Amino acid sequence: MKTLLQLAVCVCLSICLFTNDASAQKAAPAGTVIVPASSFLGGMPKGDIIADARGDSWYFNNTALVLNSLTNLITWVNVPEAGKYYVYVRSSGERRTGFKVVVANMVTPERFGDTTLSWKRGSAFDLKAGRTVVKITRINPSPIVDVIVLSKNPNLKEEDILPYQLNPDVVLLKEYKSPLFPGLPKFGDVDGDKKTDFLILSPDFTATMFDNLGKQLWQYQAPPENARLRSEFEAPGVIWDFDHDGKAEVVHWRFIDGKEWLVIANGQTGEIIRKTEWPTQPLPHVYNNFRLAIAKLTKGAPNEIAVFTDMGGTINTTLYDSNLKQLWQHTEKRLKDNQGHYIYPLDIDEDGIDEILVGSQLLDAKGKEIWNRFDLVNDNHDHADSYKVIDMDHDGKLDIVISNSETGVYAIKGMTKQIIWQAVAEHSQQLDVGNFLPGVPAPQTVIGGRTYGKAPGEPGLASQLFWYDNKGNLVNMWPHGFPINGNPNFVSGNWHGKGVREVFWYKFKLDNKGEGVLYFPDQVYHMFDFTGRGADEVVTFGRGVMRIYGSRTAIHTGKDRKADLRYLQLNVANHTHY
Repeated sequence: MKTLLQLAVCVCLSICLFTNDASAQKAAPAGTVIVPASSFLGGMPKGDIIADARGDSWYFNNTALVLNSLTNLITWVNVPEAGKYYVYVRSSGERRTGFKVVVANMVTPERFGDTTLSWKRGSAFDLKAGRTVVKITRINPSPIVDVIVLSKNPNLKEEDILPYQLNPDVVLLKEYKSPLFPGLPKFGDVDGDKKTDFLILSPDFTATMFDNLGKQLWQYQAPPENARLRSEFEAPGVIWDFDHDGKAEVVHWRFIDGKEWLVIANGQTGEIIRKTEWPTQPLPHVYNNFRLAIAKLTKGAPNEIAVFTDMGGTINTTLYDSNLKQLWQHTEKRLKDNQGHYIYPLDIDEDGIDEILVGSQLLDAKGKEIWNRFDLVNDNHDHADSYKVIDMDHDGKLDIVISNSETGVYAIKGMTKQIIWQAVAEHSQQLDVGNFLPGVPAPQTVIGGRTYGKAPGEPGLASQLFWYDNKGNLVNMWPHGFPINGNPNFVSGNWHGKGVREVFWYKFKLDNKGEGVLYFPDQVYHMFDFTGRGADEVVTFGRGVMRIYGSRTAIHTGKDRKADLRYLQLNVANHTHY
């Protein structure tokens, strides 16, 4: 079997030692205060954006600020002991750009951010112990800064702060590097070794299977025909052990003999086990939303396949058994995205059998409509982007929370569609629900409110958090200034292994006020028990790299959460950016 190196698709895996020693990493060298760029995000002004390292060698925490605005940035730090502290700044820019730094209301005479990326020492200030202000001021747009450091060490080097990146609770468990990323990974155990393997779905629907060590097992190369149309949206795929032999199969799209097929392939070899024609119209057509999920339509284990096909003007919801025998199909004549971006098999009435939630419509296990809310989303623009289920009003029954683009967020009765509460939050895109904020009536809902840039220089997409209590009252927003550029995901799970769900967004862990604390260098993508030790770990995704992070202080039971098939279905297999 060829390795990725032999295929010139280099995948590198590094495994850090597992440790529960919270003192394994300190916040900064002795006599030093590190002020990363992310410290200023809470009040970020309009125009400023965050950036990852690309052309430059590295950024501290892989996060820098591009200072497009003249508005000052401010944060507060704790000076551990009184004394003389030198100001160090890592920044870049051009001759006419730059900024100065204020520490304890004293302004550096030196300017920073007016040359190529560099580490520069400025003046020293006598500081008192305790809380003090740090500002970025006198800005000539658009320099870039990734870290400011206050240190008693007059000879501090940038290499000295490298070990102090990320939150002290974060430990890197695995790292996979490949030019196939940012293709989207799906996860499961295809070789029966009880370790997590992954399938990378490239934008053109090419599927490449890897084992836990990063060794390529097989690849299906999608054809060039219609690749541009397919590449505009998330590719369909799911990993599931249909025959219960401990080795999961792969379900995905293939093009064979001029036709589009839904195939179940051997997870280790890629050999087709079964296939049926994909439930779409003949080519040519568009690929607005082609999605796959595992469903539970009987009292037995989850073992059915839900296929969502939005092909342009017609949207099919089709269910198959594990032999690819069609069980039923529901068709709607609707425009692109009108039924959302994904198909959600969920047991809303808690009878042990899934209902099928698709867009603003709920179907039963036989394909009969239970309800729809098309009256609230009467065109393809205002559609359901994401969903979560929870008992919102504490009546003992599950409710559905929907982020519904420009129409806002709705909490509705799961089986009756009655609206419990509703609010608006820009273009309501992603969301999460849970008991995240102490002292706030639970469960709380957090929405990623998307904004669209139209003026020159504005980011195309940006997002800001809107927090609501269980009555729909707005309790907080973050950042408090303007949205952060990007299209970030939420993930949540049992981070510390104590049975408590914690939530992450973008690169941040959201604290008990609902505000972001930088945890990762790249954006979060997924969260589940990757290593099988009993706590949930975070999968992050960057340009050419996928990393798995865990909590340094997590409690590990040694029991793989993925052994629970409902957990495997809902928390691992049925995962989407939406």
